[in-house]
Amino acid sequence: MSVNYFLAECQFITKAKRFGLVDTEDQSPTTVSFDNDDRWNATVINNNSIEILFTAIDNCIEIWRESGEMESRCDAMLMYGVTLLFVELKNKRGSWQSEGLQQIEATMKRMIVENPALFNNFPRRKAVVANARHQFPCFHAANLEQREYFWKTYRTRVQFDAEIVVE
Repeated sequence: MSVNYFLAECQFITKAKRFGLVDTEDQSPTTVSFDNDDRWNATVINNNSIEILFTAIDNCIEIWRESGEMESRCDAMLMYGVTLLFVELKNKRGSWQSEGLQQIEATMKRMIVENPALFNNFPRRKAVVANARHQFPCFHAANLEQREYFWKTYRTRVQFDAEIVVE
């Protein structure tokens, strides 16, 4: 089954200088928010008012496995200029970094297989795992290994931060 990453009901365009990404963890898609900062899982800083295409993925874009089960997916994508960001929002301690990267990788793999032109159209790619409650990950050897793996495999940088700066 082909994945449609451009469902209108899953997308929102903004040039706002500052906004939040909110995952309520209740089976509804991630949303863009302009108020109530305390609900934000991640803050997007867009000082140059660049047009950003936000796409909710989890609970909005269906990605099915051959077995008929729903694929694990990242929460959202941000597209602007030559940049594609895959975003996973977390609210817990523990292994949030590796879990987030697994969800992003599953989404990326399907895009590469089903729509390689979309993936390759963006020479700047980043996997962002954001956790507003625990903004600073526990750095250990696995983080360096994860970063190297994503760069070598997908030419994608990794960011563990709840602040996303659009440049």
